[in-house]
Amino acid sequence: MTPLILRVAIKGKHAVVVLGGTVKTFIEKSIAENNVKNIVGVRGVVDEITVEPTTLGKRSDAEIAEAATRALKLNVMIPDESIKIVVEKGYVTLSGTVEWQYQKNTATSVVGNIWGVKAVVNTIVVKPSVGIDARNVKEQIMKEFERHARIDASRIQVEVAGNKVMLKGSVRNFDEMEEAENAAWSLQGVTEVTNALTIT
Repeated sequence: MTPLILRVAIKGKHAVVVLGGTVKTFIEKSIAENNVKNIVGVRGVVDEITVEPTTLGKRSDAEIAEAATRALKLNVMIPDESIKIVVEKGYVTLSGTVEWQYQKNTATSVVGNIWGVKAVVNTIVVKPSVGIDARNVKEQIMKEFERHARIDASRIQVEVAGNKVMLKGSVRNFDEMEEAENAAWSLQGVTEVTNALTIT
């Protein structure tokens, strides 16, 4: 069965889409969600898609854990020695610490591509080895926004408390929202980004 749009709630010019159905892999589930996010006018996506590998694609938890460990070790961007993997009925939980948010995100992508994985729960904590100067971090983030053509920096407010960043304001679509969050995460020393942006 392929992913289906179960419901669409429309409010003004925007819509919230509920996805359902069954796919064979976790990566198919992610692709379906991202495709809907890219539709103009979609403001939110509720993903109720379930992953059910075919008989040939099913693996034991031990096999998935072994494949995940090997995949993380082969990826040069991920400090695999600091990441722990727990697998239960095809659901993978990642824990541990990394220095950068992109390393945490990459770990999810790498493990999510493994055949037999139904879902990935990423509880990895970002712990930079260096601190940040809170007085300058807001200015640095705004400069990052200006470097990205798809981000309208004039509509976004940045609040900084220690190593934590909050983004407020409005954006035009999911792409701009995610790009703004990634720009905030790109500064070394940031340990938390709260994305309170809304799509208007």
